[in-house]
Amino acid sequence: MRATALNGYVLHSRAYQEKRAIYQFFSHEHGVVHGVGVRGLPLFSPVWLLATGNHALKSFSQPSLGFASEFVDAMALPAVPTGFGVIKGRVRYALLYMNEVLTRLLAAENPCPMLWQTYHHKLAKLQSLDLLNLPQSDEFVATCVYLRAFERVIFAELGVALDFVTDGTGALITADGVYRFVPQMGFLPDQAELINDAKLTTKVSRHRYSGDELMQMGAALDADDEQAAVLPFLEQFNQLQRQLMDSLLDYKPLHSRTLWQQSLRYG
Repeated sequence: MRATALNGYVLHSRAYQEKRAIYQFFSHEHGVVHGVGVRGLPLFSPVWLLATGNHALKSFSQPSLGFASEFVDAMALPAVPTGFGVIKGRVRYALLYMNEVLTRLLAAENPCPMLWQTYHHKLAKLQSLDLLNLPQSDEFVATCVYLRAFERVIFAELGVALDFVTDGTGALITADGVYRFVPQMGFLPDQAELINDAKLTTKVSRHRYSGDELMQMGAALDADDEQAAVLPFLEQFNQLQRQLMDSLLDYKPLHSRTLWQQSLRYG
């Protein structure tokens, strides 16, 4: 890679030598790029830098807070003014969750501009929650709505988006049917033999969904105001998307999720 300008966000860093760090940098141009640069680049703040090198670990130089002006003009991006150091409350755990799943699921140097833009917009939305001083219950609901929307774009990027139209056998979901969810297979009729086979390799949901409920959930995702439309089904989306996310992560725990759960328990 010749000297290439990257606009994006630090997802993770670890110390390397006395004054440098190894970064996982989520760029609009090349997806997640691994590189070595000066220590101190912040999380959750826009960063512009140059990346060079022909190996998996690039060299990062000339880092600057904020995106390049021509990039901002071309993308018409909303501002993200704050950084991790001033974010309080549970919002910071939601932001850490977004970073952690990206570092775990995305292949290096695979451009995913739609997912990048979703990350940027949800980052701005979550940071704005921190400034509103909402009641904890309202903040919790809003945070869940933003995170579920973010996850759905990840699922689409990875080719495992939830299908509320056809079941795992390829048949149309019917209003009077009863279904169970099998990660990475979809919704299967409750009595389908495939469910018994799936139990051997994955965790099958014990919850049953009516076909009518699934059709309403799919319609909510297609609504003009998706955020408002999904609210009546937020508990179901929380449950379903966690199952799918866990399967993608091979059921290995997330540090950010542990922190989130502790904040709910002791907050």
